[in-house]
Amino acid sequence: MSTFIKGMAAGIAVGAAATIMIDPLSKSQKNKLKRKTKGFFKNIGTAIDSALCI
Repeated sequence: MSTFIKGMAAGIAVGAAATIMIDPLSKSQKNKLKRKTKGFFKNIGTAIDSALCI
């Protein structure tokens, strides 16, 4: 199960990176996305850590 979760997290990260590279954004949009993405990955990391500790 934990391998599945790690694979999903990796897939999300790769998909987000590919989307950003394919669809160029303005500078303000990039900054806004960067702030939201940081929080998103922090939450995912916390969830993965919790799942691995169980």
